[in-house]
Formats: sequence, C-alpha cells, structure tokens
Amino acid sequence: MKTQIQINCPDCHSLSLKKNGIKSYGKQNYQCKDCKRQFIGDHALSYQGCHSQIEDIIRLMTARGCGVRDIAIITSVSIGKVLSTISSSVYKILPNKRYYERLEVDEF
Repeated sequence: MKTQIQINCPDCHSLSLKKNGIKSYGKQNYQCKDCKRQFIGDHALSYQGCHSQIEDIIRLMTARGCGVRDIAIITSVSIGKVLSTISSSVYKILPNKRYYERLEVDEF
C-alpha cells in the first residue's frame, strides 16, 4: 500500500518540484522549478509536539479535566511532552489536601 502526499511550493503553490538533497536531521529538501525557492517538505509527517499551539491545547484539555494519557493520544504527542507542559505552566495544579489543618486529641 502506497501513500502519496502532494507537496506544493509555499510561495507560488506550484506542483513542479524537484528533490534537492536531504537535511542533516533526515528531512527531504525540495526546490520549486518555477520560483527556485528551496524548502523542506513532509511537515505533515513531523512530530506534533514541536508545534506552537500544542501547548495551549494541552493546557486547555488539562483545565477541562482530561487525563495525561488521554491528552497524549488525542493530540498525538508523547506523555513526557504533556507532563513537561503541565509542570512548566504558570497555573499550577494543586492536589487535594490529604492532611488535616488541625488535629485535636482527647485524653482518656
């Protein structure tokens, strides 16, 4: 089974492209034959955790009561990314108090 992804030039939206080498981190370079612009394709296949809006989505889902694993599955990011976003958030999530504020003891 083959999957085909149609890649357009980001500037002129032309379909006439040629491969133009590979970046050191493994992404394919393309060059437009019309406007000669070089760009990196395959952004739809890259890791979703690097996008800027994903942290806002994680914070919103946390505020709405979603669990860490649910957020990771829905947004297609790792559990570590979800945990690091929550821990670096300005709004800290405080656990319920599991201790008594005041303890009184009666003598027998």
